[in-house]
Amino acid sequence: MAKIEATLKCELNPFNPIPEILQVIDAMISNNRMHEKEILLGLSDAVSGRINRLEQTSKGVEPNAKPVRRDNGN
Repeated sequence: MAKIEATLKCELNPFNPIPEILQVIDAMISNNRMHEKEILLGLSDAVSGRINRLEQTSKGVEPNAKPVRRDNGN
């Protein structure tokens, strides 16, 4: 029985990240036209989450830190 796989293999230049990443996104979308919106929304969520973590870290806040309750002597 034949084994059929749809695989996308990429070689990326880490010193030119933005155009490289955009080409991969375009390639994935071109092979998944029916899911273009879901792919783009998933990317948007992932990028937004990463930006939020970076902003929290730059403010000195650990991204997964839990708030500390302080006892006011009561």
